[in-house]
Amino acid sequence: MPIKQDDLASISNLLKENKLPYEDLLSSQVIFITRKSREQLIACIGIEQYGSDALLRSFAVDDSYKSKGIGTELLHELLNKCKEEGIKTLHLLTTTAAEYFEKKGFLRVERLSAPIAISRSKEFSELCPSSSVYMRRDITELIPS
Repeated sequence: MPIKQDDLASISNLLKENKLPYEDLLSSQVIFITRKSREQLIACIGIEQYGSDALLRSFAVDDSYKSKGIGTELLHELLNKCKEEGIKTLHLLTTTAAEYFEKKGFLRVERLSAPIAISRSKEFSELCPSSSVYMRRDITELIPS
């Protein structure tokens, strides 16, 4: 679902706390899945869609809720949503979580192999450092929750 204006501040704060880009959330039209506890945002994950490709964005969990399975649950929900929307490949850039994403089926690939639409995204071309690891995952079947 598109970001709601009243959630923007909460999502931005969570991303800042996790040292993730947040400056372009509205201009990049990131679509989010979120989790709340007692009306407080505790986790988010988002995508920017480019046809049958999508860029995973803004995957963060509040420190007090980490290691409780919330991140895995959100990622599975996002992967299933991507499949339903006809997305065939999910791309991401990371500086700190490559091992986590490898365990979730993502492969490290050469940054230069990214599709043009993904490589022209603001996150890919401006916000993430060139030292970021580029990863992708083919989405071929629904992911069990």
